[in-house]
Formats: sequence, C-alpha cells, structure tokens
Amino acid sequence: MERMEEMLHISRILEFKDCKAIPLISSSRWLIKRGELLRVTFDLNAKRTFGRSVRYSKSTLYLFLFTDLLLLTKKKGDEYYSVVDYCPRNMVQISSTEGEDSGIFLPPRLPDCCRNLFQMTILQNHEGKMVEMLLSAESESDKTRWIDALTPVMSSNPDERIYEEWDCPQVQCRHAYIPKQPDELALDESDVVNVFRKMSDGWYEGERIRDGARGWFPASHTVEVINLHVRSRNLRQRYRLLMATQSYLEGQLRARNGSKGK
Repeated sequence: MERMEEMLHISRILEFKDCKAIPLISSSRWLIKRGELLRVTFDLNAKRTFGRSVRYSKSTLYLFLFTDLLLLTKKKGDEYYSVVDYCPRNMVQISSTEGEDSGIFLPPRLPDCCRNLFQMTILQNHEGKMVEMLLSAESESDKTRWIDALTPVMSSNPDERIYEEWDCPQVQCRHAYIPKQPDELALDESDVVNVFRKMSDGWYEGERIRDGARGWFPASHTVEVINLHVRSRNLRQRYRLLMATQSYLEGQLRARNGSKGK
C-alpha cells in the first residue's frame, strides 16, 4: 500500500511537456532510487590557454529509477519535475571513466565540481535514439550506489548466469515437462516462463507467468521468446562493438600523431 501511495504521489508531481506521457501506475512498479546528478559536457575541441582548465557546461538532472523504468527530469520549483527523457531500465548501459580501455577521454585537469564521474548510455530512449551522457555524483558513495542500481547483477560463478526480474529472458514451452523433483517446474505446451538463472548444463530456473509458480526446468523443452531483454541485449552488443571500434581508431590516431612529433 505504501508503494502504491508513493507512486500516486510521484505521478502527480511529474509533468510530461517535452515528451510523450506514459502511464506510471502499475502493481509491479515501484521506486528504487531518486536523486540529483550533474550532467557534464566538455568542449575538448576548444583552444586552451596554458594553465587554464578545459571549457565545460553543466546542467542538473533529477532521476527517478523504478523497477522497470528510468525517468530523467528537471526540477521545477520546490515540488514539480518536468520529464525530459525516459527509457526501460534494461536499456541503460553504465561505463567507467577510469583507464584508457574505457574509451572515454577526459581532460587531464577536471574542475572541482566534476568529480565522481561515470558515463550513462541510454541505448534506446522514448524517441528510439541512443543518448550518451557524462554524469557527476555528489560523492563517491553516491556514484557507487547509482551504478549498482543501474547495473544488472552478475554471478561470480562462470557456469551460472543470473538475471534481474526487470531484465530477464523469456522462454516458451514447446514440449511439456513433468517434474521429477519437488523444486522443478511443470510445463505445459505454450507456457511462457521468465528466466532468472541459467546453468551451463542446460537447466534454467524461472517463474511461470500464468500463475507465478517458480522452479527448475530443462532448457531443451523451451525456445527463447523475442522480448525487451533480447532487444536490449542486441543493442548492448552493438554498443560495445561501436565503443571498441572507436577506442581502436582513436588509439591509432594518437599513435600516428605521436610518431609525427618525433
């Protein structure tokens, strides 16, 4: 009840003027995290005077992260927020800004207000576009908490893959399965199951959509369904390929410029 009241309150303080409005109230949706982050843009092409920091611009964003949705807003007055962009939660890719392998190139001298940086990429926003933004958190702990909230859980077991409920694959039963153990899931033909865990030996753990029953079943009795998880997975793979290509080309350019200077 408290979650529903909170969602009703949030829906009343949000304004959709710059983008198409979407219904927020759902029994399966609730607030995970909210707060301010600073969006920073560096002008790396601007000419710099010796000893001066690079030019940059900044704007404040207020984020609402729900179980399955991310809203980017700008605060209006003391209570209301104007929505400027949104996307499904699993359409977000978080990247570190540390190390040359990150593919993110920052100026050597960062302004004091631009610390605790991380890059957030919206793989597909409400307009179907990819948007990259460099975000600055108020503290190191706040940065870590945002990254943890926006990043799917990973298993330390190489033989296991774990999925969050908001970013899980779905399978449909093509051959009925009769359980042989109490922890197994009975499957009828055409049953659809949300998969939360995959093991390398071909067993899945999931939840049957029609009644919420949960258990283990052999993957060989099912086929994967094209859903939002599959779309986001394909977009992530495409994004990683683009970033790897960009990093390689920029590395080649730096090496070429370095050899010219000798």
